[in-house]
Amino acid sequence: MTQPSSRPTPPPESPSASQPGSSGPQPGNPGAQPSNQRGGGKDSSKRPETVVYMLWLWLGVVAGETVHQILNVVLTLLNHDVLMAQAKQMVESASGGEDGEEVSDSFIEMAAYGSVALSAAIAIGVLVLLLFLLKSLAEPSKRAGTSRRIWFAFSIYFGFRILLTFMVTPAGADVPDWLFAADGMVQILVGVAAVLGLIFSIKPDTLDYTGELEQMRELEKELEQARRDKEREKREKQEAKEKDAKQKDSKDKVGRNQSPRNSASQNRGDDDRVNR
Repeated sequence: MTQPSSRPTPPPESPSASQPGSSGPQPGNPGAQPSNQRGGGKDSSKRPETVVYMLWLWLGVVAGETVHQILNVVLTLLNHDVLMAQAKQMVESASGGEDGEEVSDSFIEMAAYGSVALSAAIAIGVLVLLLFLLKSLAEPSKRAGTSRRIWFAFSIYFGFRILLTFMVTPAGADVPDWLFAADGMVQILVGVAAVLGLIFSIKPDTLDYTGELEQMRELEKELEQARRDKEREKREKQEAKEKDAKQKDSKDKVGRNQSPRNSASQNRGDDDRVNR
């Protein structure tokens, strides 16, 4: 017959202690964190869906406007006769109405190409500004609200420019019609994308992302607090006025009560003198 063993059974080891590749934090590895905490930063910094649409649409506006400005320069250079006529008229008006033949053709040509270069430089500056504002909008910052408002104004301009596209007629016959049509289609696409981005830019999620919604809430709180302070001040003035009126009434009552007593005591004194 077998005897039971007198040695105690050792406790079972935990799976985390027996497996060296466990995902739990190890005492010798202070940088180890649970997997659900490592991914929290990405979720907290994720942009709202409306902001993503707004950024992509306005980025398309910048790309389309770049194409439009390139086509505009090409159209201006191809329409050489109209360009030179405008430059000659500009030089004549600047010279005080003198005869245009006194001005050399090279000077007129330089003025024409200079005006084209100046307009192109201004367009490039505007595009760089729009890209800088779009970069400020890409991440929440103090400039995000200002950038959104400036883009809002430019979007209104691009949307209004669609109407002007249908009213402009090609000047000159040196440029093919398909080039004018391509430039017009690009302007229409830019205007539509700008208006769509404008619509997404006024959504509550977008305003909350740029911090403007919080600013509006704080402004509402300040206005509400100012209104309450004004009402409290008005109420305190009314209460002080009523208190002064009550004190004045009580003094009048005391004065009216004292006057009959004085007259009665005076009458009693007169009667005492008569009896004597």
